[in-house]
Amino acid sequence: MFQRLRTAHPLGYCLLTEVLFLALIMVGPLALLYALAFLGVDISRLDDYFLTVLQELFGVGVAVLVLKKTGRLSLVRRRGSGFFNGLLVGMYPLGLICYNLYAKLMFGRPDDKPMRMGTQIFWYFAAMLTIGLAEELLFRGVIAQTLLEHFGASRSGIWKACVLSGLFFGGAHLTNLLSSAPFGVLMQCIFAASLGVLYAALYFRTGNLWVLIFLHGLNDASSLLIGGLYGTETVASAVSSYDPTMLFSVFIYVLPAAFLLRKKKIGEVSLYFGRDLAKPAPAAEEP
Repeated sequence: MFQRLRTAHPLGYCLLTEVLFLALIMVGPLALLYALAFLGVDISRLDDYFLTVLQELFGVGVAVLVLKKTGRLSLVRRRGSGFFNGLLVGMYPLGLICYNLYAKLMFGRPDDKPMRMGTQIFWYFAAMLTIGLAEELLFRGVIAQTLLEHFGASRSGIWKACVLSGLFFGGAHLTNLLSSAPFGVLMQCIFAASLGVLYAALYFRTGNLWVLIFLHGLNDASSLLIGGLYGTETVASAVSSYDPTMLFSVFIYVLPAAFLLRKKKIGEVSLYFGRDLAKPAPAAEEP
């Protein structure tokens, strides 16, 4: 079913997989927690970031299942440009992350609040890494890959795949309306859509999902670092605090995407994805 839908209606396939992903990461953990409570486990003592890990593992399961059903699970093993060469290509987002880490640690630490326990900090970093794993498998490995195969490796085709996959990524953050202020969520959606364009461009330039998983997890960890280390904020409160300055992300992320996909380098997309773009001829219908 997934393969037929992917071939016949790629946009519908992308929407369906995103809805399935979001539904499972919300409903799956709730069902598991109810089961644990029924068995007598005190779920109120579970760390919030442990619950995030649990939630995102459901997302990983959905993405892996979809990749397997469509014959694309090998993307996880694809080397592309290689991990470290991929980080060199992604030096711009990596530099932004390092600057953010430096600024948070130098100027954001509270003076009157102790650091959280080691296990709590462990679950924070585990949660951020798992978010990066789940979202990159879906939004780059499933959605951006599908759109690239549909639109092709021409300049316009690559940009269509980048922009549309970015919009899918941004739209997924509307689920935060369940816990955060609407205006903050709107700003987050615009920010995430712009970041999604850059991540798609980087994926197409490197052909390596693990570069994106690493950068995504590290970016999320740096964004909420003080809250993770000291418990001063949650994801919901951070999103609620987003303001119109987030609109600058359109330039901060989309312009570097244009640089990655400049005329001199855009041919590398076919180098890494050429085998995927060689579509077999459709089977003849029987009379």
